[in-house]
Amino acid sequence: MPSSKPITKTHFRPLIERIIVSGSKRKKHQFIRMLFLAILAGTAAISVLTTAGLGGNVSLRSLAMAGAFIFEATSVVEIVLICLVTPIFMAGAIQQESSPRTWDLLLTTPLSSIGIVVGNLAGRVFFVLALILAGLPILLSLQLFGGVNPASIMQSAVIAAGTACVVGAAAVMLSASRTGGRRAVLAFYTGIAVVLAITWVADASLREPLAGSIGATGTTWATALNPFLVLESLLRPASYVAIAPLESTSFTQFWLGNPVAAFAATCGLTSVALVGWATLRVRTLGPLIGQGTADRKSLSRGPRPIGLNPISWRASSGRPRRRVKDVIRWGWAGAAFITAVVIVSLLGGGLISPTTARSALLMALIIETCTLILAAIAVSATSITRDREDGSLDLLLTTPIQATPYLNGKLLGVGRLLIPLLLAPLLTAIVVAATLAFHPADPDVTPQAGVTQHTYASWGGLLGFAMTLPVFVGFCIAIGLHWSVRSRRSGQAMLASVLIAGLAAGLLVPCVIPAPAAVPWYAVPIVSMSPVASILLATGGSGSIVASSFSSDGEQWWLIASGGMASIAWLTVVMMSLKTTARGFVRTMRQLAGTS
Repeated sequence: MPSSKPITKTHFRPLIERIIVSGSKRKKHQFIRMLFLAILAGTAAISVLTTAGLGGNVSLRSLAMAGAFIFEATSVVEIVLICLVTPIFMAGAIQQESSPRTWDLLLTTPLSSIGIVVGNLAGRVFFVLALILAGLPILLSLQLFGGVNPASIMQSAVIAAGTACVVGAAAVMLSASRTGGRRAVLAFYTGIAVVLAITWVADASLREPLAGSIGATGTTWATALNPFLVLESLLRPASYVAIAPLESTSFTQFWLGNPVAAFAATCGLTSVALVGWATLRVRTLGPLIGQGTADRKSLSRGPRPIGLNPISWRASSGRPRRRVKDVIRWGWAGAAFITAVVIVSLLGGGLISPTTARSALLMALIIETCTLILAAIAVSATSITRDREDGSLDLLLTTPIQATPYLNGKLLGVGRLLIPLLLAPLLTAIVVAATLAFHPADPDVTPQAGVTQHTYASWGGLLGFAMTLPVFVGFCIAIGLHWSVRSRRSGQAMLASVLIAGLAAGLLVPCVIPAPAAVPWYAVPIVSMSPVASILLATGGSGSIVASSFSSDGEQWWLIASGGMASIAWLTVVMMSLKTTARGFVRTMRQLAGTS
């Protein structure tokens, strides 16, 4: 006779075991763990080599300084890797666990609501925490040089673990809200970048020099909200002093005087709040704030014209969207236009300095460009894999459509969908460039020999950036489509696309960061191929390029011409990538379908 005992709710252990056991067997996770440790060890090794020029005059002081430098470089790289790796592990929680089928099955099990949420979080954060523990021996070995406090090593591990917990809790909250898919993944990546950028800008504007010190500044209210700022206060206590006013309250003393503890407390409280909201959202609030009504309203509108390419129509607007999402997308472009107008107006009215205007313009363009690139990758990398997962690709392959028109339609459709996001950096660059071209601001630097001077930006560099960016976005879409064809899952396609596009966007940045005024004129077309490097080149401030052969206007036109050459180069790469993807399209489809 079957037992008549009522089924009791269990906690998170079964879900943790499922995620850890299945994730430990995946080659992708194993490759990520090996790559993480290899990069960490490689950074330490390269730092050792760069500090090996001590010669025969080796002293305890020089060894301690070398050890401190190596530890700082390795710790910064570890935090960067945690910020990159954690979203990769947690993207599966957003895409897979937020699927209606998965959640429907989870809700029919004896798992409690908190068991579903905490189990999902703990199982996926386990891999990141294991990476942090695996990296501790590398950091502890740096004590052989001296100058490294063991407490600092443990505190850097706490910073990395707190970052991983907050990022993981945010991902699980999106998963429990059943707002998964490429839009949620895009919001997830963009949110991390925007929070880090905003806190960095706020800290830079709030920093004040300390009395009686040379070049030292104190911590600000934004320090404990950014892991990189907390790490800076930990590794450079002499130049970034954790100090609070003596007459301040106990909370101010804690927040400004102990940024590591404040960051850990903030991460803990934020994680608990996100987990609590997700727990309520699973069963209690889910039926009350569902999206069914809005979706039914969107289905009642009239049909849209399909146009000449049905694949393009389906990729851009073939699925119902709510009007609020269109408002958000176009509102982003409007906000960018208003930001550019505000920067120009404040500078023209003398309310801000050219240095402040340069920093604001730089951060605005970087945030808008990174958001656009991540959106292009998120949409394109999931475009074909999603068709394969829901079975619609099988239907499309039974039609007379060929691989090349199919991929071209996907490229045009995704590009049309990204128009509002593309307009954001374009409007910012064009508004500022037009203002500089017709009403240049006063220079804020001392002229240097052989270097053409600019104000807070160069209008030619901004226009060159505006010419290059749309074609570079096409490259990101083409790369996303290529890996979406070759990958079985959306997460795999996104990982490969992010790595390739990230390298393409940031590989040339070191050419501009050390000395923006020393970029030779013949290297400008190459530097202009990277949108991030192009932004830094356009906002060089003291001078963009060494242009002894150019006049001031001639340099601006050379920057524009460089943007045109970079656009032609990226257009060639896009065409070659689409041709390569189309050539192996049928064979790859058969391999992934298991028919060959």
